[in-house]
Amino acid sequence: MRPEIDLRWIEYFRRNGFPAARGLSSGMEGAVYSLVENELVAKVWLGRNNSELRRLKTFCDALKPSGGAIRTPEIVDIKLVDGVPITFERFLKGDPLQTRLSEDASHADPFAVTALITVLEFLRTVPPLPAFRTLAVLDESGSPWRGATTWGDAIGSLIERRMQHYGSQLQNELPDLDRIRKGVRGFLRTRESVAMSLVHGDLCGANIMVDDGDRALSVFDFGFMTTVGDPLFDASISSAIFNMYGPHARQIDDEVTDAVVAALGYPRSALLAYRAVYSLITSNAYSATGEDGHFQWCVKMLKREDVRASIGL
Repeated sequence: MRPEIDLRWIEYFRRNGFPAARGLSSGMEGAVYSLVENELVAKVWLGRNNSELRRLKTFCDALKPSGGAIRTPEIVDIKLVDGVPITFERFLKGDPLQTRLSEDASHADPFAVTALITVLEFLRTVPPLPAFRTLAVLDESGSPWRGATTWGDAIGSLIERRMQHYGSQLQNELPDLDRIRKGVRGFLRTRESVAMSLVHGDLCGANIMVDDGDRALSVFDFGFMTTVGDPLFDASISSAIFNMYGPHARQIDDEVTDAVVAALGYPRSALLAYRAVYSLITSNAYSATGEDGHFQWCVKMLKREDVRASIGL
């Protein structure tokens, strides 16, 4: 269930030293409140515990020196209030890129695409520090790197765990699921020797802040699929989810992918293959029973001829 701004938390913050507290936004993992205008915010988390948020703070502390022109989250404190974890974070200026986009758009906005590519360029320069391997992904209890020595091992084992839980649902929609899994394993073997960097894992317009000229200022909301890995993973998925459900989603997907290939020099076939990887991993990320739009989006992606060809089908 998506959390909403809660008046009780606004009253709590106002009683505890922040008289100007107000609600800002809400997402799948929590609701955000402004405490000191343009300086300090608080996030009231849903589904995360104190230990996980301590790891997230360590992650953010390690990431901060890499920021340069792109700012990243800074957690200054963590509190547990009535069993609910709250992070206190520095305010990130700008507006979410998503507010400049329309689901009904017929073409990708070039300024938004440039902002996305700027963030992709930043992420691939961030070195694969040990602190970046510690975050749990999705609803798992630990990092995908537990027991893994290579990116292929880490992501391949994650896929197998997801398939043990949810594979039967995908099988109902994709009778050749075993061939798809085999093709994905083969593709991952070709990416074993790549230079790794920080992978955001959920790089969409809602997680990028821009200025009035649509120039990227910051990137945030790490944690959903954040780890160390192949930078092509982020490039692939951010292109695919730029516009997921609009009437011209496929046209925009192709346009953003073309722009990423041209700007970053990535092979298009590898970007397409990572769509299959992502779909196997996240098909049931938002619904254990597959009764949502994301599940159907993943099924549709795994049926696309170009995606299937990229993994040898």
